[in-house]
Amino acid sequence: MQKLALAVMRRLAERGARVGFVDTPQGRLRFAVRGRGPELLLLHGLGDSIAGWALIAGPLARRHQVHLLDLPGHGLSGPPPDWRLSTLAAAVAHYAQSLRTPLLVGHSLGGWIALRLALLGVVRPSGLTLINPAGALLAREEWAPFRQLVSAHDRAGATRYMKAAFHRPPIALRLFPGEVIKAMRAPAAQGVLDAVTEEDFLREAELLALRIPLRLIWGARDRLLPPGSLAFFRRALPAADFVLLKDAGHLPHLETPHALVRALLDEGRAKEPRAEPPG
Repeated sequence: MQKLALAVMRRLAERGARVGFVDTPQGRLRFAVRGRGPELLLLHGLGDSIAGWALIAGPLARRHQVHLLDLPGHGLSGPPPDWRLSTLAAAVAHYAQSLRTPLLVGHSLGGWIALRLALLGVVRPSGLTLINPAGALLAREEWAPFRQLVSAHDRAGATRYMKAAFHRPPIALRLFPGEVIKAMRAPAAQGVLDAVTEEDFLREAELLALRIPLRLIWGARDRLLPPGSLAFFRRALPAADFVLLKDAGHLPHLETPHALVRALLDEGRAKEPRAEPPG
């Protein structure tokens, strides 16, 4: 059931796309490119893949040349030599060398990687859009509940995960909670979690130094990331346009895809006043 559902979603995400693999020093990456216009590189979250973008890739491709990647060890990409955040980021940077100044759009782990790439200067994006990004430097005890949620490998754990991650869990996941267990039990998910060190987390001071257009999109019902995450990013990215999706949790691309597309394309909403960067 899981393989069939993922195959259908991948086919939808890659519809009309040029697909293939690119070899990087960190392993072989699956990519798909669809649409015309300014380049947009989508980076998915932990345990996800290109398939996760199935409901938004098409609408985005009407305005952008959309580049979709399976992160190392995810989806159809080969496993990396290790699961460190820097290794995953280096693979993305290798792919992005072929792009000019892409808009980087990252969800959760993908947002964390996008920020690291921008801070290191190895990718020079036209802007960053972050969807419920991970990586906030918080006290260890604030991250402990998250680790428990994504490390639970039974039906009760899957139910707790869905309640934390979604405002209204998709019916397919409610009917088949075992698919959540499989995703979180996968080598990629556990490998990344085990490899993260304190040095990988994002500091407010370094984020305050960013001088590129920024947008922060947040699913208001996200109870998966630590509660202090949103406050951290709002302090660290005061110049970012901010969009709150009131009826979405941690995965708005699955839960409220139409609202997310509008936020990504800057359609039909009033902006909050954009603050000037400090200094």
